[in-house]
Amino acid sequence: MSDIYKFDVIVVGAGVIGIAIAMTCAKKKSVLLIEKNSSFGEGISSRNSEVIHAGIYYPKDSLKAKFCRDGMERLYKYCTKKNIPIKKTGKLIVQTNPKDQNKLLEILDTGKKNGCSELRLLNAKEIIKIEPEVTAENAIWSPKTGVFDSHQFMKAMLDDFERADGIAVYNQNLKKIFTKGMHFELLLDDSTKLITKNLINCCGLNATNFVQKIEGYPKKFIRNTLFCKGTYFGYQGKLPFNHHIYPIPSGAGLGIHFTLDLKNNGQFGPDTEWVDSENYAVSYNRVKKAYNEIKKYWPKCNENKIRPVYSGIRPKIENKKKFESDFLIQTSNSHKISGLINFYGIESPGLTSALSIANSIVKYYL
Repeated sequence: MSDIYKFDVIVVGAGVIGIAIAMTCAKKKSVLLIEKNSSFGEGISSRNSEVIHAGIYYPKDSLKAKFCRDGMERLYKYCTKKNIPIKKTGKLIVQTNPKDQNKLLEILDTGKKNGCSELRLLNAKEIIKIEPEVTAENAIWSPKTGVFDSHQFMKAMLDDFERADGIAVYNQNLKKIFTKGMHFELLLDDSTKLITKNLINCCGLNATNFVQKIEGYPKKFIRNTLFCKGTYFGYQGKLPFNHHIYPIPSGAGLGIHFTLDLKNNGQFGPDTEWVDSENYAVSYNRVKKAYNEIKKYWPKCNENKIRPVYSGIRPKIENKKKFESDFLIQTSNSHKISGLINFYGIESPGLTSALSIANSIVKYYL
């Protein structure tokens, strides 16, 4: 006979979104957080540049715009309260090609519409004053952009979750999910049965695989998850930058940018590479292309000092040429299954947005 456990809410996936939602839910409900890996935050949440975004790029009224700006404010407050290492570094979005001025102004306009009233346009002389080795025609200055320790952030939320009597379990694989009237039955590999009224899919790269385990889930609402790999590059020797440096975005990412870390070192990246599996190996073959992008805003860059150091994978939804540009959150409003929430394509600025997403989900759906 299998063991049976009941909860008000089961969150699957202990990345930053899953942890934030579980923590927020546990204040009023019984919550189980399930993770297939041996620890938390081992996927998308730990393979990034730990940047706190200000909500500049995203179309007005998009979920990214809504959650990023509010999430940034919540994140600064939470990290300050918990003594988590955090720093407002500021960021320059640089225009290196004279033909790209309109693109830069469009980004500025989008940011202002999203409530980023602190943004300022700088000319070449003003840029040199704060970043002497950066070459650019113009730039947007974002003083609220920052960096923080995302691992300590997730650990602090987990501690708060467990203090509220939430339970987190690791090394657990779901075998099958059944919908039984107004509740769900989850069967684990060891035949343990879990019962819940509310089921939240925070599986990141495996969000599609999760949905496919739900018996009778409408196929038309299953969204394809593609893997967009990004390599990050280190640099041998002292770097001259005092702030994050971003080019004008293109393609599937924000370009090969430079991000400071909490120790005033930093890295370049990520680039973009479509892959078929969750493979984080890095290759020196990607250095040349990265160098060609970096030297556009840092002419003194030495190609021989660039080296690949780690990689991450961003989930893109639907197809490579026309993927979803916004977060995709499926609730019963679309798939008509009461109590089920699926998160697809939660990439940047997901880390910044986590607390805002959690607050919204608990407020409106749980």
